[in-house]
Amino acid sequence: MFIFTGYLDESGTHDGSPATVMGGLLARAEQWERWEKGFTRLQEKHGFQVWHSKKFKKKNGDFKGWSQEQCLALYSDLTHLNARGLTEAMAVTLNNADYEKHYRNGPKSNRARLDSKYGLCFRICLYHFVRLVFQRRHRKKVPLLHIVLEAGHNNYGDAERIFLEVKKDFEKHGNYMLGTITKAAKDSCGQLMMADFAAHGEYVVGRHIADSERQKLPPSTKIPKGMTGWTNIRPTAEELAKERADRIKKATPKRTNSRPSKTADASEEQPS
Repeated sequence: MFIFTGYLDESGTHDGSPATVMGGLLARAEQWERWEKGFTRLQEKHGFQVWHSKKFKKKNGDFKGWSQEQCLALYSDLTHLNARGLTEAMAVTLNNADYEKHYRNGPKSNRARLDSKYGLCFRICLYHFVRLVFQRRHRKKVPLLHIVLEAGHNNYGDAERIFLEVKKDFEKHGNYMLGTITKAAKDSCGQLMMADFAAHGEYVVGRHIADSERQKLPPSTKIPKGMTGWTNIRPTAEELAKERADRIKKATPKRTNSRPSKTADASEEQPS
């Protein structure tokens, strides 16, 4: 069976950011092997080792002293590399004000644990990857899905909690498609560097193109064979409110009927 691995990273978690974005890439093991060879060639061609969107933007780190032409050439090559041969590239853009108003705030029981912004973006990405992998089942066998996140991130624990929660729910129903969630150092993991590339790119686009303008773009067509699919998810206020209600409902214990049965009532009424 195929084994899929999804790599996820975030952008926009700094103070004052209007949105939190999580980007990711999904592919089968053999697809990642081919991708890694292509990424290594680009590292050698352009003379860099570590991609960090913030450093690239400020021309720090491996990009110190680079000309605008060098930067554009690398950005174009990375875009073309990711546009071919993978299963999916995606980004979730969460409006921080909507998150606070329609998801985080409001009454709830102490039992209900709501996701952080990072956690909620991760949950959405995870379910999207799950759907894609499940669609590729063969003879009723579902491929395995592993997830990799950046090591040292403050919110990794929230993502791990969500992953294990979803995995447990799936296994209750006989679905064992979720494998492991692990950490990796971004400086030595090209896939995480490109998850950063996807997240930051979508964050920049989201700041410069209004939703009303994005909606004018033509709908996606069938992805040509060999090309990487791309999905951008932007939760609405209504979807955030529904997700909040679902989390609270799931955490609320079901009431049991404590009323005595008729049989018990009848036995109690009989004289001794």
